Amino acid sequence: MKIIGAYKFSPEERRLYEKLPIPMAIYQVIRGEQVTVLVSDQLCKLHSLKREDLIYALNHSRYGFVHPDDIGKLAYFNQQFMKLGIAFDYNVLYRSKAPGHASYQTIHAYGRQAEQEDGTILSFVFYEKVDETMLEIKSGATAYFENSQDQLNRDALTGLPNRNFILNFAMQKVGKLRSGKEEPVAVMTNISNMKGYNSQFGQAGGDKLLVGVAKLLTDLFPGQIVARYESDRFLVLTSPVSLQERLAIVHEQFKKLVVGNAADISFGIYKIHENDTIEEIIDRSHFAISQIGNDRRRFAMAYDSVAEEKDLSENYCLDNLQKALDQHWIKVYFQPIYDNQTGQVSDYEALARWQDPVKGLLGPGQFIPVIEKRHLTYLLDRYMLEEVLVKLKAWKENGVALHPVSVNLSHEDFDRLAIVDELTNLVDSYGIAHNLISIEITERDLSGDMSKLQEKMRELHALGFKFWMDDFGSGYSSLNGLYEYDFDLIKIDMKFVQHLDDNNGANRKLMKGLVKVAKEMGILSLTEGVETKEQYDFVKEIGCNKTQGFLLGKPRPIDDFGKIL
Repeated sequence: MKIIGAYKFSPEERRLYEKLPIPMAIYQVIRGEQVTVLVSDQLCKLHSLKREDLIYALNHSRYGFVHPDDIGKLAYFNQQFMKLGIAFDYNVLYRSKAPGHASYQTIHAYGRQAEQEDGTILSFVFYEKVDETMLEIKSGATAYFENSQDQLNRDALTGLPNRNFILNFAMQKVGKLRSGKEEPVAVMTNISNMKGYNSQFGQAGGDKLLVGVAKLLTDLFPGQIVARYESDRFLVLTSPVSLQERLAIVHEQFKKLVVGNAADISFGIYKIHENDTIEEIIDRSHFAISQIGNDRRRFAMAYDSVAEEKDLSENYCLDNLQKALDQHWIKVYFQPIYDNQTGQVSDYEALARWQDPVKGLLGPGQFIPVIEKRHLTYLLDRYMLEEVLVKLKAWKENGVALHPVSVNLSHEDFDRLAIVDELTNLVDSYGIAHNLISIEITERDLSGDMSKLQEKMRELHALGFKFWMDDFGSGYSSLNGLYEYDFDLIKIDMKFVQHLDDNNGANRKLMKGLVKVAKEMGILSLTEGVETKEQYDFVKEIGCNKTQGFLLGKPRPIDDFGKIL
């Protein structure tokens, strides 16, 4: 690999350095990074690697060969050596394991810096294997540094590497796994209900559980990085070999550590890619855990980029909802509704479309379920009603024939104490007749406080507003809604007309029956989702009053003169 900006040795210099009878590497700081520019034959032999493979490994995973417990210490010495140069005594002991070797060997590294004729500063570091006698003599010299680095990079309770260690040195382990032709994975381990566990069994009980989990993970992932990342979360950087089996063992053994069922353990798995940062790795393994939810039958989840994209999209919608309303990114589209007897437009339905300056056009399926889940639909409902009133007023002033417009309101709107006065005052402020506003309520919104909703519907009915039941037949309580609430029209769910011939034509019989029941109760019927002439002919044949669907007209923005934009 050619390193741009690296010091150029003469052929004779390179040959002499490479043939030195001692393991040695020469490093150079290039654009703030310490780069390996030369290694001796003996260092290649020490690590059992070819020269080009060793240089690649050192430049992409400098601490990949190093025992996880010694990475922090060695990194500290390297940082000080880069910063202080000849003023720093580079003299350190650490454990290292060459690829394919079963055990670690202790290495003594010592070095110095020297300025070359062209002004380049090179760091010369020499390595030697240390036997037990030499280890005893030399270990005292680095005790202070080891202790100081432990405080920075090690969790005091479990003895594992901590968050600081992961953020600074974890990518070295990732690089080593990759250089060994393995696909590295990150496993975020979460102990649920740790706060409750501490409350029930005391801090000592909680600490005992954390220490037990630390030992369990360390035993099942020997030689890998196991860290206590934060609080009740541990991070393991390892290979995917037998991963599911090992996690299953951890999950089973955890039951012996925990008292009763007061806590549970789960795992988020992320397969690390070439250019991932440690922050991305942590975020994605965290996200994988979040997808497990509260289902204790599932204890491990692999990261799903599609699910995260959906989650990010939901967060974007929530973060920008108020801005979208204030700056009118959300537009009103009108879909025509036709009278089946006259064949003319009788009504419009107002539909929301989010034209985002960053995301482009967002359909209702992308943002309405998100704000429904957060109980923010009342904000959109109020906005949509006012946008409709603005348009109706403009049409009225320009002599355009007005048709009633249906707008959606949710149970959250009716939970507001002053909804009747608010709605009436808003419509009156634009000079629009009440019978030009039809209020659509979905069947699922009928499951709340029945008496409160019935009372407010009666009051609004008396003031001239119409009520439509949306998605009729989509649930189990549609028929109950017909006699418990005073609806003017039912909108038969589109699944009926779009599957007319399924199950030997059962939907044809059902639709015919629904239209008949509605007619006998004095309620109009509307079929939505009509897309073919066959469907339209059937709807008219069974006596349905109105039709809506792409066959007759798609949702479109309409200008102030009633023209489709």
